[in-house]
Parts: sequence; C-alpha cells; structure tokens
Amino acid sequence: MGYRSQVAAVIYGDVRDNDEKYDLLKVLMNTTFKDVYTEFEGNAEWHDGKRVLEFKMEDVKWYESYPDVKRFMNMLDDIGDIEGFNYEFVRIGEESEDIETKSEGSYPEYILSVTRSIQVDL
Repeated sequence: MGYRSQVAAVIYGDVRDNDEKYDLLKVLMNTTFKDVYTEFEGNAEWHDGKRVLEFKMEDVKWYESYPDVKRFMNMLDDIGDIEGFNYEFVRIGEESEDIETKSEGSYPEYILSVTRSIQVDL
C-alpha cells in the first residue's frame, strides 16, 4: 500500500485577467512541458473563467525520488522561473504534521490553502 498523499498545484499569470499569459500557458503545456502535462493530464483542469490551470491528485504515492514526481516538480520550478507566471503547490501526507507548501512568482494570490477539520465516521 505505502504512504499516500493528497497533492494540488495551480499555475496562473501575474495578472489573471491577462488572456495572453493564459494562452501562453496553454502553449507551454503543449510544447515545452508536453511530456509532463500528458502524464498528469487526467489530474488537470483548465479554469478558463479564472485563467488557472489546476492539478489535483488524491491518494497518491508522492516521493521526491519517483521520476514522475521529479518531472512534475521540475516543471513547476521552470514555470516559476518564467517572468509573469506564478504557481502554488500543496502536499498533505497521512501524518497530521506532514504538510508541504511551495509557491513561486512575483504576485502569488494564495489560491491554495489547507484546512483541517474533525470528521466522525461511525
């Protein structure tokens, strides 16, 4: 079975109402980052109204040593290095203290957040 995590990432332009940045992001996902995007496409959702690309993965083994995880994180780092783009990343592990967050860009909007709650399953 192994240790499982919940993972989410969002990518967007510095100014989210900028159609050019959103269009460029779509081009980047079909060219520069095509291999990674194709691998994670089933976990991706384009939010055209908000001009955000969202990745969301549930119950996944997210080890930094895994090649697909390395490629995904490298993609985020590369996007963070492109002027005019932001990304946010959150990983929640099974342990209550195991939360990892990361963001890059000049104008992050802090779209991702972690909320803890109590749930009773009887």
